[in-house]
Amino acid sequence: MSERILIPLDGSETAEAILPQVQRFLKRHAAEVVLLQGVPSLVPDFHFAVPGQHEEVNAYIRKRTFELINEGIQAKGIVRGGSAADLILESAHAEHATMIAMSTHGRTGLGRFVFGSVAEKVLRASPVPVLLVRSFPHAGPSRGRIEELPFRSFLVPLDGSEGSKSAIPLVLRWARPLDAHVTLLHVVEQDPLAPHWPAPGAAVRESQKALTEACIPNMLEERQGDPASEILRWSEEHETDLIVMSSHGRSGPSRWVLGSVTEKILRAAAVPMIVAHRTSPAKAEPAVRAEISATLPPVPLGIPSGPGVAQGMGRHRGDKE
Repeated sequence: MSERILIPLDGSETAEAILPQVQRFLKRHAAEVVLLQGVPSLVPDFHFAVPGQHEEVNAYIRKRTFELINEGIQAKGIVRGGSAADLILESAHAEHATMIAMSTHGRTGLGRFVFGSVAEKVLRASPVPVLLVRSFPHAGPSRGRIEELPFRSFLVPLDGSEGSKSAIPLVLRWARPLDAHVTLLHVVEQDPLAPHWPAPGAAVRESQKALTEACIPNMLEERQGDPASEILRWSEEHETDLIVMSSHGRSGPSRWVLGSVTEKILRAAAVPMIVAHRTSPAKAEPAVRAEISATLPPVPLGIPSGPGVAQGMGRHRGDKE
């Protein structure tokens, strides 16, 4: 599948924080990058224009586009007017984007996106996955120039529902070219009002099976507690490179309200995250099958194929070595 990544910029360094993360993705994935600069639409009653604004914006987007092209990345730049969130979503549709990538914070003012609110609006409405990164520096220990390395460690939070498998086709599509290891993190909320509900396991195990069949190294972890806190804690303690998760889950004692969990992680995560709207199980399962088929390398003649070939790739913490 050909990737086409839309990157909204506003001329600020904080908005540009997404660019090194996209370049990490592009180290092993062929994709075209579309840089989008928004120009605020003037109120009809205001009969004036800002001198040189359009020229400045066009010069900026051309410069950033040429920088990517000089690094061997297929890129183009576009300048459009309109409200930030609507502009991003409309441009993603018009440009046939397969992903939107953006910083979650930017400067306010004329010609600037208010990225905190814009990112959340885009996240709720985008029909394609959204790659997000906090532009504020992280206060934790430095891991070196990680932006120079491809994503190698994926964390995939699951709530145990069938819909939570929506992230798996994306992981199958992206993890293998990056030689990434995937950790499936199943967090079970502790509910004192319903302490004996059965832990959902089928969807989680099916997710791990799909990764194993695609020959992607993986591990299943299970935790109890607040989902957002446990996800953030695991990410920090195990030096995760990328969090991949679906949004909007079902409520109930055994399910996260994923919209709020996603937003909590987005506001606090020190690593980039990709969020995709979850699809129905009827649509998710064929997508998983198709990505497994596309991901598997051809089997050489004379070497048997079958369910046992990929066994041993998946691992559950606590399994005997």
